[in-house]
Amino acid sequence: MRGRFGRLIAVGLALLPLGWSLPRAAAQTPVKVGVLAPLTGPIAAIAKSEVNGIRLRLKENNYEVAGRKVELIVEDTAADPATGLTKVRKLVERDQVDVLLGPLTGHVVAAVQDYVGQKGVPQLPLVAQPPENARYRTTLVPSWNNVHISRVIGQYAYRKLGYRRAIIMASSFVSGKRISDGHREGFTAAGGTIVREIYPPLGTPDFAPFLAGLPPADAVFAFFPGADGIRYVKQRQELGIQMPLVSVITTVEPLILPAQGEAALGSLAITHYLESLDNQVNRHFLAAYAREYGEPARSYYPALGYTIVQILEEALRRTGGKTAPEALVAAMRQVDFESPQGRFRFDPEKPFGIMDFYIVKVVKKDGKMGYEVVDVLKEVKPE
Repeated sequence: MRGRFGRLIAVGLALLPLGWSLPRAAAQTPVKVGVLAPLTGPIAAIAKSEVNGIRLRLKENNYEVAGRKVELIVEDTAADPATGLTKVRKLVERDQVDVLLGPLTGHVVAAVQDYVGQKGVPQLPLVAQPPENARYRTTLVPSWNNVHISRVIGQYAYRKLGYRRAIIMASSFVSGKRISDGHREGFTAAGGTIVREIYPPLGTPDFAPFLAGLPPADAVFAFFPGADGIRYVKQRQELGIQMPLVSVITTVEPLILPAQGEAALGSLAITHYLESLDNQVNRHFLAAYAREYGEPARSYYPALGYTIVQILEEALRRTGGKTAPEALVAAMRQVDFESPQGRFRFDPEKPFGIMDFYIVKVVKKDGKMGYEVVDVLKEVKPE
């Protein structure tokens, strides 16, 4: 019997294609990476630039990580929660992705997080999120906690800039409301007063009705992404509003700053990344992005997309290419590497990174809009 069984195995192996073996076949299964991003709608340019960063890093490594090919599957949420939920179900149930990158907007992340968390899919949202959008242990946010960063700039405005009375204006969606919460908490805890809060809808075509009749204040805390940021900043200037503008970088980010032009001059913002950061990885990233896409990598979105793939690479190297959710998330928590923004690592207890914050002022340099670093807050831990 033993001899007959051995002969059957030998015959079976002989029928396999030359050079092929069962363990090798398993190893060749691609790592499936799903991306949810608003590729249409008011913030499409932001999302496309971040997906470009993702593709760039993958292409540099021939779409291979830890000996396994990577299959990238990108879906458009149109910044709509219902669409996001439909697309994430497709990625998880039909495409069977091993990891999810995205969504981007906070309200879409909130809409899909229960489904993603209960399915146990490792998730790296494409941009900053409020803490409640990272309540599943499988979700790690590779950017700032957007309540925390706005709290920091709110405190800074009172303690360092001397502002005492402020207005809050932000797009009426999850990220806008939660960033406003941070501004309010930081500013009032330091001793300041918020005299009014105004929340225009996301995609507002005309901000004049919201800008009319503003009460006196020392500054305005504002959060308007994408095309809304362009319209808001330009219409402030058109209406002659002189109150200083203080914001998270999103409102005056490099991607939209050329369109805002001199209307943005003097605005103060907080960010964790600048194109001017002088480190080897950032220099390489900027040059590679320009070669690949024929345009500069404006804003932190493409750099963040690049960094997210670095996180995945580092984690997969730690797991030996294995994508079991528990092992992959544990490995992500342990990553520590140099990214375009400098050293990247997650806080050991919280699902956000430890990073430097830069306080910048919008200025004009050599005829071009840019930033002047006013202050640097080193290795700020998330709350």
